[in-house]
Amino acid sequence: MQYEWAGVVSVYNKFMQSRRQRQRDSDLVSVVQFDGGARVTCQLQNIVNAPAELGYSGGCSTCFLPAALLACDLTQKTPSSHTPVIIFMSDGCAGDSIAAANTFAALNNVELHVIGFGGGTDTSQLQQIARASANGKVHTASDIGSLSKVFVQIATGGDDVAKVLEAEIGKRISEAVTNRLSAEYLG
Repeated sequence: MQYEWAGVVSVYNKFMQSRRQRQRDSDLVSVVQFDGGARVTCQLQNIVNAPAELGYSGGCSTCFLPAALLACDLTQKTPSSHTPVIIFMSDGCAGDSIAAANTFAALNNVELHVIGFGGGTDTSQLQQIARASANGKVHTASDIGSLSKVFVQIATGGDDVAKVLEAEIGKRISEAVTNRLSAEYLG
């Protein structure tokens, strides 16, 4: 991922911009970066204050479990007013994918997006991790362009729910007005 890191950071920033454009200013952002180990880059920061730059510290090995443990810890620290969403992205494979999947399974159906980026990913491992949640989904991206599309899809995923909710509220208001007018007219 070293050679494509600037593109990955650009995609991350487009994701953040997309969320802000959709009035998701109350979103809280945490970033866990990993290779053979894992580190928290930002923890539960308001999306407006989330970092725009993410440093690269790539190693030769990949371990999923340390990142899964940190992500789960951050998810459990998320205020009840917010719904956690995990985006777990890797460009490799690891020997601890079963342990990582078991860690995510303890989160009780959290929305979990697992992204395989590039040609070095083991999609069976990523599918195993995604299946740990009833709300898990695997995405694959071969290049920065397709990765950007995946992130846009995730960023706008909640919009469908909002549209359904708006339609239902509109329907109920319409029914209430109709009932009121009918009662006044017939009454």
